[in-house]
Amino acid sequence: MAIIFLAVGFTASSARATDPAVGVTCSPVNARIVTFYFVDGCTSVYGVCTAGTVDSGVLAGTTQFGVTSITPGDTLGVLLYTGELAITTLGGGVLFIEDNGALNGADGTYFEFDQIVGGTNELKDATGTLFASGISTPPVTDVNGVVITPPGFDGTLSGQICGVADPGPVLDGG
Repeated sequence: MAIIFLAVGFTASSARATDPAVGVTCSPVNARIVTFYFVDGCTSVYGVCTAGTVDSGVLAGTTQFGVTSITPGDTLGVLLYTGELAITTLGGGVLFIEDNGALNGADGTYFEFDQIVGGTNELKDATGTLFASGISTPPVTDVNGVVITPPGFDGTLSGQICGVADPGPVLDGG
């Protein structure tokens, strides 16, 4: 329960802020993140990778994630995992994130702490901590049982990113 309050406390502010001690501008992140499992090209030693999209804001773009560790949690059906997430933004920068998360197998929910560890181009000076939470999604099949959308996750990525100019709202074309 303390984790939820901690996440809410970090995401309550929606205005841009500047840390006067270092003069770094920080921007809020609050975007939908949708991912799907993939196999071809997965580099995780566990064979667990996802790819997807972040729909808006400074991190709008594509994602790629690979699990680096998996352990059982203290509660039956809960898996604890770490992983590496890369977000390639529409501006062409790549943000590198280390994930620490928990997946509840009973109800499909997940929660992650996402520490920004580096970046390229416009994200090279990025810092911050993000949080992701959501639910696992089942595969979508056609009338013949052929998978047309693989299983994955649908959630929210929130927190703040510092050291990056905020491009303002990014609208999807749909």
